[in-house]
Amino acid sequence: AYDSGLDNQLTHWTEAGILAGVPKDLSTITTIPLWDDTSASLDDRARGYLDINCAHCHNAKNGAGNTSGLFLEFYLPFGLEVGKCKPPVAAGVGSGGRKYGIVPGDKDSSIFHFRMNSVVPEIMMPELSRSVIHTEGVKLIGDWIDAMEPEPC
Repeated sequence: AYDSGLDNQLTHWTEAGILAGVPKDLSTITTIPLWDDTSASLDDRARGYLDINCAHCHNAKNGAGNTSGLFLEFYLPFGLEVGKCKPPVAAGVGSGGRKYGIVPGDKDSSIFHFRMNSVVPEIMMPELSRSVIHTEGVKLIGDWIDAMEPEPC
């Protein structure tokens, strides 16, 4: 919503000279589904949630979490880099005694679910700018992990 009315943000910013290089046909842009858009797959919604809420730190180029080896951009193939059977580098008490970021099929053994479901500063992720648990996000990530084909790490 703008003073001039409703408009697509990319179109509005392009017309205002803030953004350049936007395709004329916006439908050609690959988009990440909203976490609560149940018409999209559980995998895409969970990966999108992690991208928007975590990848600003957990990326290989310039994020504060770039030394962790955990990278959460939506476009990366799911595997060790995205947390599958990945041991933490330096989670300390943040691991809650769990051994892997994501244990396929078992959210309760997964560090991801444990850290998202806490407001204890030494444990919680994201670690800044929050004082509440996003219960819907925790459920989404828990459902995603539990829906994975179980396999030992």
